[in-house]
Amino acid sequence: MPQLQSLSKKERLKSYQKIRQLFEKGERFRQPPLLVYYVISKEPSDEKAGDPLQMGVSVGARSFKKAVDRNLLKRRIREAYRKQKQDLREMLLAKGLTMGVFFVFTNTSISEYAEIELAMKSALKKLCSINSN
Repeated sequence: MPQLQSLSKKERLKSYQKIRQLFEKGERFRQPPLLVYYVISKEPSDEKAGDPLQMGVSVGARSFKKAVDRNLLKRRIREAYRKQKQDLREMLLAKGLTMGVFFVFTNTSISEYAEIELAMKSALKKLCSINSN
């Protein structure tokens, strides 16, 4: 039976403290047009914490003055992530780890979905290889 590709509320990174910790103590790498922040912890994910893999998205208001443009880019990033997250999620579950990931869009022009999808695929593959070490 194929896995349901969804992005539930438990998979969203919404806690201010977790996001702050991710930016302060986490690591990052650039996968144009995305800047990827991540933090891996060995804490078992309990029901309150949510999913073992949580994500957040940000698009800067300096680059995109109109909220319509920012929201369009955030939707594209979330969709690319939703379609490709399964391998990373399964690896985390097998190892009993949790990961917080935050994607920051860095281009100054609106990117097509195909470009974002390609960058997301590379970023998630890199996160898998970092995690397998």
